[in-house]
Amino acid sequence: MKANNISIREFQIEDIPSIADLTITLGYETTIEQMTTRMKTIAQLDNYWTFVAVLEETIVGYIGLNKNYFWEQDGHFIRIQALVVSKEHRRFGIGQKLIEQAEKLSNQINASLIVLNCGNKDERKSAHQFYPRMGFEAKSTGYAKKISKLIWL
Repeated sequence: MKANNISIREFQIEDIPSIADLTITLGYETTIEQMTTRMKTIAQLDNYWTFVAVLEETIVGYIGLNKNYFWEQDGHFIRIQALVVSKEHRRFGIGQKLIEQAEKLSNQINASLIVLNCGNKDERKSAHQFYPRMGFEAKSTGYAKKISKLIWL
């Protein structure tokens, strides 16, 4: 299989089952119902985009992007919020094509930077090698804090 057999197109609602499966591959448990709710919300947002990689009518990857604004300088940037390729289709240039789609979008909207976070889990080691090959530089350490819902009396 070659990357030139892959087409990249905008997400469509009927893609949700495949996107849910790929999201599970990424390490996040979800259901089709949950993914449907998320994707219907995301699809309505002007500054969010989802593109899928298609091979012979099968979705084999997707990228989720959003536009953000700087506080520290003028302009805006694209954040890759999600990027996944099915395990059996990795190392065929599909991730590269999805990154190229992000670059194309960034140029279209005059974004000056593309950023992403990649977890420190063992299963992300290949991604840590992939991103520098795509021109990304490690620039920061990310932190996350879960917020529980408080009941105020």
